[in-house]
Amino acid sequence: MVFQHEFSWSASRAAGFSTCRRRYYFDYYLSWSGWNASAPEERRTAYLLKKMTRMPMLAGDLVHQAIQRWYQGREQGRVGTLEDCTGWVTDQLRSKYKESRDGKWKMRPAKLCHLAEHHYGESCVDESGSEAADYGKRFLERMHDALTCFFESPELEGARKVEPQDTLACEEMSTFELFGTKIYAVPDLAYRDGDGQVQILDWKTGSPREADRFQLAIYAFYAQDKWGAEPTEVVCKDVYLGRNEIVEQAYDGDQLDEVMGRIEASMTQMRALHFDADAGAGDVEDFPMTAEDEGGLQECRSCNYRELCARP
Repeated sequence: MVFQHEFSWSASRAAGFSTCRRRYYFDYYLSWSGWNASAPEERRTAYLLKKMTRMPMLAGDLVHQAIQRWYQGREQGRVGTLEDCTGWVTDQLRSKYKESRDGKWKMRPAKLCHLAEHHYGESCVDESGSEAADYGKRFLERMHDALTCFFESPELEGARKVEPQDTLACEEMSTFELFGTKIYAVPDLAYRDGDGQVQILDWKTGSPREADRFQLAIYAFYAQDKWGAEPTEVVCKDVYLGRNEIVEQAYDGDQLDEVMGRIEASMTQMRALHFDADAGAGDVEDFPMTAEDEGGLQECRSCNYRELCARP
């Protein structure tokens, strides 16, 4: 299959653009085609760095996968338990940590785990003392707490009992279009409740952020495109599994108009810097680094692209 570079939009891409233009360039332009053995070395390096993850993201992804597996199993007549799910995420986290530590990812960088903590030799994964064990334990506990919330929260009973025929989406990447641009959306769980109302749940394993509410509003537009739901009638929920907290959002017409305006403005800004990465690598200087006095240095300390970026 031949991939063609094109402009698209998502809430996560917009957030990356706002946080650091330089990282955005590495993510969506320099890394393009880096999966090809014949690609220039800088592009291959950018691609390998892009495919890295960090333990917080890995743990969050595993929780999402465990819940998705639970729904898939239930649809096939296998009702998993909390113990099944926590056992699976524990095994997966340990296995992926070892893949990264032992360098197995070098054989299949797009498929096997490559942790930035190992790549940059961060002290949190130093196995000469207790740092690595303590670090891993933190995320094992985080995953177990999140899954306990999913299985035991009374507020999630409706989501746990939804019938397969009422499930609209479960961790399925799809697209819709706004302003002539493809928008990517991956609702964690969407279903129709007993009243026929569309419910969209977004599992969160981290702390609440302002961007979360914006992302949910995009799902309301997605529900309109995919299932014919009125955006003002869609019930959207951020489920902070680690905090056992659910934040329900509903949007009136004025709020949705504001969100639509933000999407259009974001697209306009991003398009102003867009170029065809198939034709060349562009000019990195068109994508400035995040400002040091705006929390930028904190972002830099955990950035995947430290070895490519000019900032020390």
